[in-house]
Amino acid sequence: MAYNAGVTPIAQSYLTVDRDWGPVEIKEKGSRFIAYLFPASDRDAAGERIVALRESHHDATHVCFAWRLGEGGETEHRYNDDGEPGGTAGLPIYNEIRRKHYLNVIVAVVRYYGGVKLGTGGLARAYGQAARAVMQTSRPVRVILTDPVEVAFPFDLTGEVMHVVRRLGLDITGQEHTPTGTRLTVRVPRGGIDALQAVLMEAGGGKVTLSPALSEK
Repeated sequence: MAYNAGVTPIAQSYLTVDRDWGPVEIKEKGSRFIAYLFPASDRDAAGERIVALRESHHDATHVCFAWRLGEGGETEHRYNDDGEPGGTAGLPIYNEIRRKHYLNVIVAVVRYYGGVKLGTGGLARAYGQAARAVMQTSRPVRVILTDPVEVAFPFDLTGEVMHVVRRLGLDITGQEHTPTGTRLTVRVPRGGIDALQAVLMEAGGGKVTLSPALSEK
């Protein structure tokens, strides 16, 4: 999205997935490592996926996982070895998520023991490889962070304002008519409010005002 007036903002965004990926399986000395990638909006959603996965793989030796949450940057993460030697499962999975730059996802790797011990190095490589394999099959989705903004304008500027809104591809989430005009609530890419203000100032001759929306109607 480009603005033709003022400063062109750099949209704040992050990469994630919008559906489940996997299972992807690798084998190492008889052990099976089965990897899954799920979207997860928060820790509760991530925890629910692990509970469901453990139920569906109730006979597995280990169900190890890592999740990484946040918008625009990591705000929370967790990893779990589920009985494997410390640092050999959850951490390698987490490191692969970071390399992919994904947020709001959980990666789980289910292991069925094959009878041959892999050692700590072998385990870390196998869990990391399985996590990397399932993420390589995925299609990333870029989420643009937006904020709700209220745009107020007199009735006779409806055409000009709507032209700007359509040209910039802003989502309208609310509309209210008042005795003096219209108030629209639109979603604006984070960091782009000043640039939008400049465009509307030019289009509306200073008669259009912007303010943070307290709620979306």
